[in-house]
Parts: sequence; C-alpha cells; structure tokens
Amino acid sequence: MIRKLFIFSFFILFSQSIFAYQYEYKSDDLSINLKFEDSKISKIKFEFIKDKQKHFGIIDYRNKEININLNTDIITFDEFKKFFPKPQKNSKLNKKINFNWEIAELIVSDEYSLYSNKLNFTYDKGFDFLTFYDSKKDFELSILPNLNGDKQLYLSARNADKFFYAQKITKDMIGGSLIGKGNFRRFDDYDLTIKVKDFSVNKEAKFYNLIFTSRLLDIFSILQNKPDEFNYLEIPIQKKGKVFNFDHAVMLGGSVAFSFKGEANPSQKIARVNGTYGPLYLFEKNFKNVPFLKELFGKNIEESLIAADFKVLKNGNKTDFIFNPLSVLTPGKTRNFFDIWE
Repeated sequence: MIRKLFIFSFFILFSQSIFAYQYEYKSDDLSINLKFEDSKISKIKFEFIKDKQKHFGIIDYRNKEININLNTDIITFDEFKKFFPKPQKNSKLNKKINFNWEIAELIVSDEYSLYSNKLNFTYDKGFDFLTFYDSKKDFELSILPNLNGDKQLYLSARNADKFFYAQKITKDMIGGSLIGKGNFRRFDDYDLTIKVKDFSVNKEAKFYNLIFTSRLLDIFSILQNKPDEFNYLEIPIQKKGKVFNFDHAVMLGGSVAFSFKGEANPSQKIARVNGTYGPLYLFEKNFKNVPFLKELFGKNIEESLIAADFKVLKNGNKTDFIFNPLSVLTPGKTRNFFDIWE
C-alpha cells in the first residue's frame, strides 16, 4: 500500500495537464488530499488503514526536493524491507528524496518487536545517508559518508539471534550481541564483517550433531554442561546482487574452533559451505610452548592440529551436512584459527 501510494504520487508529479488547485479523495480505508501550485502537485496528505493499522503522512514536492514524513502504528519487518527504493539506472525521477519515518511498533517475529523506531534517509538515485534505530537502541543501522567520499555501513544488535531470524539466515542461534562494519555501495553491493559474541546453538538445529561431535574432546565444556555455547563468531561478507560470499569465517567455543567459507543465495535457497573444525584448539593454543606438546604435535603446532572437514549443502528445502565425526590429524588445516588472536 505504501509503495503504491508513492508511485501514484510520483506519476501525478510529472503530469503537465493538471488545472485543479486542490483534490480530495476519501473511502473507508484511504484518504488523500492533494494541493497544487502552478498546475503541479506541491503537497500530498494521506491516511490509510491496512490490516486494521493506521498510517498517515505528508509528501511535500516544493523546491527541488521531495520531503516525506510518514507515521505508522504497526508494520512487519518483511513489509518494512519492501519499502526501500532500489537503484534505477534510467529513472525519470530527478529529485532528491528526504525521508523521515516513525514506526510505533516494528514486528520482527511473533515473539519480538522493536518500539518507537525512527528511519531517516536521503535518496538521490542511491542512498546518500541512512539511519535507523529504536528507542532502546536494541538495533541500529547507519550508512554514512566518510572523509574519502565512500559510504560506511554500520549495524549493531543486542539480540543477534533476532537479527539473523529477521534476515532469514537462521533461526537456530540463541542470544548473542552483534556488531557489523563495512563499506556500502548499494543494498545489492556491499562488504560487511559481522562479529557476534556469547551465543548458543539450538539443540533442535539440523547441524547440532556437527556441533556436538566436534566437542566430544572438549572436556571443559562437557564438565560445565555447555556443549552448545560459543564465545565468538566472525563472518566477512561480500554481497553482489543476490549472492553472499564469505571467506575466513571463524567460530570459537570452549576449546573448539570452526573455520569456514562459502556462498549463499537466499532468494533461490541455495548455499554451499566448506569448513574445518578443531576439537583441541584452545588446549593446544594455550600450551603450544610446552615441550612435550611440541613432540606430540610436531615443531609447528599451528600446522599439526587435530582437525576434520565438514560441508553444508543447501538446495531448496533440502540441507545436507557432511562431516567426519572423529578427529583426523591433518597438518595445516587450522593455521588460520590463530590469526584472529594476533
């Protein structure tokens, strides 16, 4: 409804044969008031009801910019995402858009909402800047220009599991706090490094067997009854079109580390991930200078860890997890685990 309303207003904006000075339309769920100056629309006031929720706002076409102020009672996250304008190579719209949107409640899932949200952006065939935040700062997103003219992408979420769920990435993460930083060009062209701390994995997850098996030798986590808890996740992401690529991603928990890379296309439900896990990572990291460990694992412990490979293949609604359930001595497989501590 919101997008259709703006398309309707843009169509009228470029019409050259309007002679009225004011036009008003009312129905049970829609009210529009159009004001004209010099035979062109100068302002639109509107109010409509969708799914029993009220939305109202003002679109001001005066000067060389379009100023939009919108207020919404309740909207779902999926509907919210649909609103964002996409880059247009041959757009007839030659005016900059200044947009301010206040949303009383943004429904992320059946169990989680963000309240008193504010979205502000300037759009001129692409985003010049954008900020979004809720009253508690549970989630923040910004696209801001830096000194060299590029645009920096930043996001944070106090509830990382809700963020991944809303983005339809996974519903199997529990808890965690998230920070992401990167460079923004368009919403289909950016790079972003996401870091998540202190989370766990749902025991009902399809890949939980991989998590559990990798930690059979993690005596510390077993004794504390925390085989599904992790301390750190880092994923460097590059998005091109509809495809997400990630490389040198790591996940750490107890005395186990995962290193993985791959690509995913959520729109086609396709993903491929290749990785390695090392059940004795923390033990060997902390004691790599102990003489008898050097004799046991070799001169270069970083290249002589006990490790095993795994793969995740997703095609449509089918997901296959392929892994070696027992540790395998594979020199060099986990040397990248140590890089993040440098």
